[in-house]
Amino acid sequence: MSLSHQFLTLSAELCSHLYVKNYNKEKINSLIDELNSKPYKAELFVGKQDAAALVTSLYVNIKPVDEFLAAKTSHLINNIVTKQNLQFTGVYLGSVIAWHIDCIKKCSDIIIPDILHNLQCILHVNPQSGRMFITDLIGQDGLLIKLINNDKYNQSHQNTMQIYLIVLKCIINLLKIDDNKKSEQADVSLELKEDISQLIIRLLMKGFIKSHDESIYCKVIISALRILSHIYFNDQKVDFPMPEIIGLCRHFILYGIVSQEKRPEKIMPAQQSIAAVPVKPNAKGGKKQKIRKQRNNAIESLKKEIPVSDRSLMRDVGNFENNSAYKPASQNFLETQKTRNCWALTSDSDMSDVENGREAKLIALRSRVRQSAANLFLVVFKIKEKKDIFGYWWALLPDSPDANNWLGEEKSKKTLAYCAVTDPIASSRASALSVILTLLAGSKMYLSQAETCKKTNASFIPFSVSLGYIVTCMHKILVGILDSERSHSVIIVALKCCAALVQSTPYHKMQEGLIVELVRSTRKFLIHRDVTLQVGALITIGCVISIDPKVDEVLKSLEKDTAINKIENNKVNKENIPLNDECDDFEEGYSDDEMFTAFGSTEHDEKDEKHNTDVYFKSWILDICFKNMGWMFKDNEVARCKPSAIPIILESLQVLSAIAFHHLKDLLDSHITLLADILSEMLLHEHQDIVLQTARLISVIGDAIQRLDQQNQSLPLNQCVHMWEKLITPLSMVLQNHENVPAKAVVCDCIANIGEKSFKELPSRTRVLCCVLLVGSCEAECGALRAAAVRALAMAVVYRSLREDICFVTDCGENILRALADPTAVVRTKAAWALGNLSDALVLNMDEPDTEDIDDDLLLRLLEVSVQCANDNDKVKMSATRGLGNLLRLIKNENLQRHTQLKSLCEKAIEKLLECAIKVTNMKVRWNACYALGNAMKNENLFTCFNGWQSKVFPSLCTLSKDCKNLKVRINAAVALRAPALRAQYGEHYTPIWRGVMAAMENAANDDDFTEYKHKDNLIEQLCVTLAHLCCLLKPSDLTDILDPLVFHFDCAKSLYIQLYNKLPPENASCLKILQAAKYVTMDLTPENETQMQSLGMLQDIFIWEV
Repeated sequence: MSLSHQFLTLSAELCSHLYVKNYNKEKINSLIDELNSKPYKAELFVGKQDAAALVTSLYVNIKPVDEFLAAKTSHLINNIVTKQNLQFTGVYLGSVIAWHIDCIKKCSDIIIPDILHNLQCILHVNPQSGRMFITDLIGQDGLLIKLINNDKYNQSHQNTMQIYLIVLKCIINLLKIDDNKKSEQADVSLELKEDISQLIIRLLMKGFIKSHDESIYCKVIISALRILSHIYFNDQKVDFPMPEIIGLCRHFILYGIVSQEKRPEKIMPAQQSIAAVPVKPNAKGGKKQKIRKQRNNAIESLKKEIPVSDRSLMRDVGNFENNSAYKPASQNFLETQKTRNCWALTSDSDMSDVENGREAKLIALRSRVRQSAANLFLVVFKIKEKKDIFGYWWALLPDSPDANNWLGEEKSKKTLAYCAVTDPIASSRASALSVILTLLAGSKMYLSQAETCKKTNASFIPFSVSLGYIVTCMHKILVGILDSERSHSVIIVALKCCAALVQSTPYHKMQEGLIVELVRSTRKFLIHRDVTLQVGALITIGCVISIDPKVDEVLKSLEKDTAINKIENNKVNKENIPLNDECDDFEEGYSDDEMFTAFGSTEHDEKDEKHNTDVYFKSWILDICFKNMGWMFKDNEVARCKPSAIPIILESLQVLSAIAFHHLKDLLDSHITLLADILSEMLLHEHQDIVLQTARLISVIGDAIQRLDQQNQSLPLNQCVHMWEKLITPLSMVLQNHENVPAKAVVCDCIANIGEKSFKELPSRTRVLCCVLLVGSCEAECGALRAAAVRALAMAVVYRSLREDICFVTDCGENILRALADPTAVVRTKAAWALGNLSDALVLNMDEPDTEDIDDDLLLRLLEVSVQCANDNDKVKMSATRGLGNLLRLIKNENLQRHTQLKSLCEKAIEKLLECAIKVTNMKVRWNACYALGNAMKNENLFTCFNGWQSKVFPSLCTLSKDCKNLKVRINAAVALRAPALRAQYGEHYTPIWRGVMAAMENAANDDDFTEYKHKDNLIEQLCVTLAHLCCLLKPSDLTDILDPLVFHFDCAKSLYIQLYNKLPPENASCLKILQAAKYVTMDLTPENETQMQSLGMLQDIFIWEV
């Protein structure tokens, strides 16, 4: 008889007995036992309708007071519902849940664990079935909550831990009801979650008692930590006590590997100062190396990366990103190994010293506890601000003054680093390192205070020095892990930690030696057989190369070893290698490391070296990168070799980008020609990502060359011209034939970064090709390509050789006009910036008498579109205002006579600039508008051909220079007020402007807004220069009118001018203007009456100082 038939027969018989009023309990018991004995887990043999009929008859007729019969019934229902793959609805199972709840209320303590277990299994299969019973089960007086809080289940009770474990599993299943729901749609309220959180924290704080079965205790801890992770991860509004949670996490991440108190203790944050975010000035010219921005919403980012289930949160740290100059090219290859759904040991080697199954199980469970604590750490660090976490660093990372012996300190044994170094299970070591990585990543602002103490025996250790100890210890610890670790999954997380630490450490304030040690331990992985480790090592080296501010140790760490030093180092290393069976297998991953050694760089070979600089590299990182790309350089010969895997090539190109951006002069100066030959071939690679990354590298090199030009450290022009001649053809092939749209956009950036010097020396056909390619790309289908092309055109049009070509300027203008009407916002933004550059070029052409003017029609359309763009989004507005200022400066009387509509358009443009200066909320738009107004007022035709605008513009600029909260707006308004060159251009507004500028000086002197403090000196300087400019235009009749403001603001003005004169060098333009004003009021201006003499005397007193 088949199982299906047997089940039907027995269930029919059971149902027939159940519906009898006084059924035979012994017969019912026998039938249920027989049904329970069937192999439900091994085979599917129950139909859904038959199952439903039986289950319904069971929960309707079996009374919970018959507790032993109820327990067997519960077991049978569990077998049918959870093991036969039957899809029951949540509503139907609700009746089953209600019956189980009734049983728990009425059964004795002996039966409760069985009933709870079956309830948990049903909830696990269908969490939605418990939706109607959330309040009954986990409400304030919920059944499950009472089971944890119940006094009779004290610490010594036989079933305590077992009941706790099943209750916690039930809670986890009930919390899953709200997965993928918005907070306002949640069935489990915020208050309930906070109550559960507090309950779990209290439970965990009880600690471990010897009478407990440790394996069950471990399972309880794992479930409890998982509940906390789930709650905090899915609802960021849940409030929880940080000291308790950090204390719990630290206690359990060290569980089983260090002797500690039985009960966890809460950890209080240290009180320390947070440094202000360092402001770095933007380098002018060219395009900056791209910086990856951090996501603002940590919760949303985390939800996308990690589905919260039995899986660990380790996957989160795989997507390594940091706010740094170095951006890894191979994001997908930085993911750590995903944790298995079942918590098993990581490898056979982890179990090599375990003799029996029970001990092995306990070791595995302890490891799971530590990983669960690491998961909770990761959740907390993700949802809390870094400033909130920073206060706990003292308790999580070692800060030993003796970094080489940090393990000897008792305090260090309670840190994450101790777990990362001593945990016997590789996956747990990786988990601890992942937590450390989350702490270190993006912590540059906090670690910027760190420094090395110069006094060895200081009685008081400043906070900055304590931070320095943490940084130094972490360097030593990570170096130690890289030197001794054999698990690849641990090494890759350690490499990520190294990258994050390098990006956050202020090496210019630290003791020398940290970088050299770290690089020496990292570089061996550059020639490892494992692709992931190679990529991780390249990223770490890339971060080292990108250290800013620069320190000499970076270049020192990248130098090749001499052959003599290499032999000595090898002897030392062999003595330090531990006797480990795994060591030989690990070393198989390495090839010969000759590329780290300079065999031909001894003193007697220095002369020969000069003749072979075209193929000999000072730094081994260049050998590594080029070898990865398929080129080897040995004995001054170039040889081709098999390229590495695609991820390695991509990261090698990114490392070369970092070298070009930060150390072009030091490392690539004499290899530009060779680099051009290699990159020209890489542009023809069949893999599109490599073509894209190569194009990015070329763009960065072009930008770096231009920056060196600005610093008077130019590379030989003939080498630069050769490089571009070699690269333009393959770049044009990418732009014309390749389907790789991102690469096409970067090619436009490459052409934009050629630079004026090199572009001028290129052959005529090459220059024409560049222009044609850019003009053609302005009409591409892809918006990103159109945006890049119009930006590149705008950078080229400023070149003197191109801006004097009126045909090219006209083509550029037409393409910008077309782009400004583009529906894509990014194209309009770039086009508005391009409009600003084009108008800059036209203003520069005003000083070239032989250059033709652009067509009136084009000028009219450019002005008209600029006015329209001033109504667009803020990014477009800020560039449109710059263009408006330049275009208004171009207007001549002849233009107005030829086009009558131009006058009204100019008036509208001035109104629009004024509106942007005083009404727009975006401050960058406002200061650009002020600058544009000043630029426009340099056109004397504005004063002779237009009337009325002065009465609006001058008062508004005075108000802005005095009252605006943003000091950069005030600075630009002050500068704009001195744009008119003649006294007549100020007219009747001269005295009010004088009064406004002096009032603005008084306000600036008294300004104590710390957030704007860095601009205060500049504001005062510009206001003083503006007043000096007004002084130079004074007429004797004006002296009477300015007497009142002079008297009122005399002391402040005199004080500011004395401070400024003492601060500025004599050759400074501002100083020269002030001296010009001093000369004018003392020697050139003659008063006509006593009032004028009084004013002049006060002016002379302001401008004459005791030097």
